[in-house]
Amino acid sequence: MTPRLKSLTVTDFRSIRGTVTVPLDSPVVLIHGQNGSGKTSLLSAIELGLTGHVASLARVDPSFDSHLVHKAATEGRVSITVEGLTDLSQTAEIKSTNRKFSGKGVLSPLLSRFYGERCYLAQSTLARLLEIYQHKDARLTESPLTKFVKDLLGLDQLDALVEGLHDAGDVRRLRIGAPLFWDVRDAIPKLETEITRLTKDQSALNADILQLTESVQAKLLVMGLPEQTDIRSPQALSQLQSEASEPELQRLAKIRRDIGAVIEQWSSVRSGVTAQERDAAEARSKITAESLQHWRDGSGKQLESVFAAMAAYFSDLPSPSSTRPTHARSVALQTVSAELKRCSSVLARDVDDTKQLAALDEGIGKSRSRIAVLDEQIAKHAAAAGSLAEALNSILPHVHSEECPVCRRNFGEVSEKPLSEYLARQISALTASAGRLQAHSKERVEAAASLVNAERSRGIAAGRVLTTEARDELKTRVARLSEFDLALQQLETAVIEGEKCLNDASEASASLNALRAKDQKATTIRAAAQKFAVYLSLREVGESEPLAEALQRFQSHVSKSEDALTAKESARRDANASVKQLNVLEVQKKELAKAISDNKERLLRMSQLKVVADRRIAQAKELSRRARDQRTAIVRRVFNESLNALWRDLFVRLAPDEPFVPAFALPESDGGAVEAVLETLYRSGGKGGNPRAMLSAGNLNTAALTLFLALHLSVKPALPWLLIDDPVQSMDEVHIAQFAALLRTLSKQHGRQIVVAVHEKPLFDYLALELSPAFQNDRLITIDIGRAADGKSVIDYEPQVWVPDRAIAA
Repeated sequence: MTPRLKSLTVTDFRSIRGTVTVPLDSPVVLIHGQNGSGKTSLLSAIELGLTGHVASLARVDPSFDSHLVHKAATEGRVSITVEGLTDLSQTAEIKSTNRKFSGKGVLSPLLSRFYGERCYLAQSTLARLLEIYQHKDARLTESPLTKFVKDLLGLDQLDALVEGLHDAGDVRRLRIGAPLFWDVRDAIPKLETEITRLTKDQSALNADILQLTESVQAKLLVMGLPEQTDIRSPQALSQLQSEASEPELQRLAKIRRDIGAVIEQWSSVRSGVTAQERDAAEARSKITAESLQHWRDGSGKQLESVFAAMAAYFSDLPSPSSTRPTHARSVALQTVSAELKRCSSVLARDVDDTKQLAALDEGIGKSRSRIAVLDEQIAKHAAAAGSLAEALNSILPHVHSEECPVCRRNFGEVSEKPLSEYLARQISALTASAGRLQAHSKERVEAAASLVNAERSRGIAAGRVLTTEARDELKTRVARLSEFDLALQQLETAVIEGEKCLNDASEASASLNALRAKDQKATTIRAAAQKFAVYLSLREVGESEPLAEALQRFQSHVSKSEDALTAKESARRDANASVKQLNVLEVQKKELAKAISDNKERLLRMSQLKVVADRRIAQAKELSRRARDQRTAIVRRVFNESLNALWRDLFVRLAPDEPFVPAFALPESDGGAVEAVLETLYRSGGKGGNPRAMLSAGNLNTAALTLFLALHLSVKPALPWLLIDDPVQSMDEVHIAQFAALLRTLSKQHGRQIVVAVHEKPLFDYLALELSPAFQNDRLITIDIGRAADGKSVIDYEPQVWVPDRAIAA
């Protein structure tokens, strides 16, 4: 059964508003409508229903899918019915919502491509058909015209061979097709460089190991071992692991602290206490205590009430009852004054913060632009400095402080100079343009610091901007703080009096307690001094020896012992650290030796593989050249004799008076892929130029139209359909008449189902007359599309069937 289009239902699609159903079950369907009425939308809906896509719109507008649904709707819908398609569904429904399609077209991918290239000629495609079939890519393997040539001549196998061997023509193409070959090609010089670098690292590592070994031997000498002792010997390892001096150091430190404490105690005890001194001290303590209690019951309570009120605003103020009143009042007064000043300052600054933010934003933008320029200049001058300069330069933009971004150590511990300046000097020393790089780096650091300061200032200024609620709260706070400040000022005399009472009472009590304790200390201190002699194995304190001199003798002995043990322990720790570092270096030495050996083996293996690959690439190039030569010979022998003849006949039929006819030509060069290009030929002989330059506007339209028909007729009609949108642009009456006759021939004799859309009513009526049914079972459908009063699309459908002419029959 011959494939036929049966019907189409469209809802809110492009210019179609509402739902319309269009019958298509006729050899010829003519569609008429004014501009914007929706006739092109009907043809686009047919393309969407058949292929699941609108390729004709995608060629001119990549974002076409955002305009498929009518502007007054949220969802568009297309339903199409066909018959005669073997092994395919005969109906399809596709929805379009939010630039997404749901549903599948009727045709397979192969038939969809055939429909788009050889069955449907959109209005936007007609004027650009010649350009579309002259693809601009150097290989031209994806252009519709080149695909047609391949289908026509059966070049699929040769094309597949040439395409498969294309990457072998240039090793740069092997990055994708043969990534392993490219990796090996790049890896060989890198491996050679790596082996050289590893060898240098091995030499430097051996020097470091020798230096550390000599350092450990020097430390062992300090610990009492013989000179040139083997650092791996059991004796040396035993000394390094021993921690016997640590407990002794701790014991001596404790004794030293105890001796110092006894010396301080002894210096405070010099004489005894009399009974008269003790009675006077007790009487004075009683009088001062009574005066202090009287003050607390009067002015002290008033001061406490003020502090209780301030506790709601300052929770950490010292209490005048638990500390000195003068101190508590001074702290409170300073706190209130500072808060008053701060609140007033915040209110004053709030007006200026907005202007400051704008100025800071502008400065930050300029600083970032300047830093970007400096980074480009630094990268330019640092490019010649090798891998080390590149590594240092990549770190420099991340240095904003003295902390190293690699090891996280503070550079200020080892140098007084800033880390950024040190890095800049190192980069400059590695490049030929050291002066410029150093200047740019320094300026970049200054610009980065300025940017950081500006951003910090902006954050601070933005944080200070007050809301209306915050501003009102501040005003209330200022008023309350002023009341506290006044109250504290008025209590100054009372606070001074309380401070005096408190000081007198404290001094009297302390004096009394000191007198009571002084008698007992002298006896206790001498007994404690005798114990130090036992602990240190020294001579005891003699009866006539002053206690201060004995304690000084003990302290001197402890200091000398500590110094000797500390030096030995320090040497042991340093030696242990060096041995650990030496062990790490030994492991690294073994790893380096293994890495050098592995890289050499890998280099040998890769070099052998590359030799084999290069030989195969050369063979592939030769095979590809022979395949291209054979393909070119086939195209030159067959191409002009097949399609050109059909195109010439169609063009001459529509434009009998035109002295030029369009034709295909092949490039002069035999290299490259199949490339179909267009030219014009004189009917009398000889070549012209490109049809767009040699033909008039009307005949150019005719050339494009006949090229499309030639492409359709030159192959077996997988889909015997022709859908053409407004095909007679710039044609005169002769061309239109010839075109109508050609459509009649295609429909009546070649069995093509034809759908033509026009916007001129006289042309529509003329085509309806020319394509009217000519025999029994022949039909014609005319469709007039318009809009109702409510803006919805309406269809005027008129089927025409063949009716015998009774006058002729009679």
